[in-house]
Amino acid sequence: MNTYRFHFNNGKKDSTILFWFFTTLLTISLTAIVLLLHPDALFPAWLLLISLPLMFMAIYRLFKVASERRSGEIVSLSKEGFTSSCFGSVLFSEIRSIQVPVRQIGLLGGLQQDYYNNTDVDTPYLEFSITTQNGKMLNWILNEWGGIYNSEEEFLIFFNFLTALTNQLYQLYHASEPYKSYLKILGEKGSWEKRG
Repeated sequence: MNTYRFHFNNGKKDSTILFWFFTTLLTISLTAIVLLLHPDALFPAWLLLISLPLMFMAIYRLFKVASERRSGEIVSLSKEGFTSSCFGSVLFSEIRSIQVPVRQIGLLGGLQQDYYNNTDVDTPYLEFSITTQNGKMLNWILNEWGGIYNSEEEFLIFFNFLTALTNQLYQLYHASEPYKSYLKILGEKGSWEKRG
């Protein structure tokens, strides 16, 4: 049994992050106005005593909520399937489809990091998904070159898991067919779907 340990962006709490982001902007603006216009009678000193702690609290909550998007994952791969610490157990026979963002991954001939560094395009967080027969969706969002939620080494560990997973599915469903272009079973657009 092979075990893979990595961190990823779970993609949760988007609305909460937006709320604390705009709250932080508002409190920073309010505090700056109070500090700049303090001598004015419209802004008494007690307003500064309220706005400054509010600003620090909003900044703290923004970073706290953003850090909660980082999840630790341990995946154990066996001959029958895999067990994820975040998503539970999945048998290979239960996997209905896989989506991999092949156009962005440099490992698969996609756009390189230099392209993202030299353009206004943000370095992408790549979303990998597996859908099971019962409709359950497993999503891992990682950055190939490392970032806030995962390191470059952790991406390579995840990619090794993905390679081992697709090798197992190839043996199970496509052993008599020649390899396809990506990870043995994936099509050119980075997708695989179970037939029948």
